[in-house]
Amino acid sequence: MEPYVMTIVWAVLFIAALSIEAQTAELVAIWFVPGILTSLVLSFCNVDEWIQWLVFASISVILLTLAFTVFRKKLLKNHGSEPTDTDLLLGKEARVEEDIDNAQMTGAVKIDGKVWSARMADDGEKASAGEFVTVEKISGVKLICKRK
Repeated sequence: MEPYVMTIVWAVLFIAALSIEAQTAELVAIWFVPGILTSLVLSFCNVDEWIQWLVFASISVILLTLAFTVFRKKLLKNHGSEPTDTDLLLGKEARVEEDIDNAQMTGAVKIDGKVWSARMADDGEKASAGEFVTVEKISGVKLICKRK
């Protein structure tokens, strides 16, 4: 095969890998790019075709293996453990704005300048306007509170 043919093959594979990567956010094809680029350079140097393919496969396998072992652990180390704004409300004190009565399905508290629907953690417990409660958990858009 003519040497320039492999150069064209590697260039097309490079463009295809970048196009796939640009269309996804999943790091699908990025692991092949270093192998493609290395093989592209080898094709410019007229290295045998089988060596180009071997180098491409070796680099790609190494990077894919690293992606699913080392990189994945590092990337997912803190994934999902960052508190959200609402998680920061847990344990805070809130002022009851509207009487909280689970039986009547009423209640609102004010915390950090915002008014939230609220329920008591214990169904038999109530809280009157003006009292302070502690946020125990969040259920949907309601703060589940307990008396101080």
